[in-house]
Amino acid sequence: MDKDKYAKELIAVLNDGLGSLRPEVTRNLQLARERACALAEQQVHSHHFKSAHSLAWSDWVRQHRTGLVGALLVMVLFAGAAVLQTTSGSNDDDDTAAIDTELLTGDLPVNAYLDGHLSKWVNNSSDY
Repeated sequence: MDKDKYAKELIAVLNDGLGSLRPEVTRNLQLARERACALAEQQVHSHHFKSAHSLAWSDWVRQHRTGLVGALLVMVLFAGAAVLQTTSGSNDDDDTAAIDTELLTGDLPVNAYLDGHLSKWVNNSSDY
């Protein structure tokens, strides 16, 4: 059966049955139809607004892409400089060699530094 012919027959059957419905049922059906039409119209307007907004946004990005790429490049350069600064600064603060040298050339034995009671060793340092 052809879809158009079937749709017309279905509409005719529904229209014939419409007369046998109570008035409050037809009123509720009419109100439901009006709400559905209003909601559909609202969604169409909302979709057009979203489409226009996204077009405006993409147009703005297209116009300013050089500036955006430049800003991104500047941020990457600053991040790289910050990483370079922090990694090179940690090497200057590494005084392990200086502590080892002082420990090896100092008057106190290694145990004085290891057990944490320097006062005991400082008092007895004249013995060494």
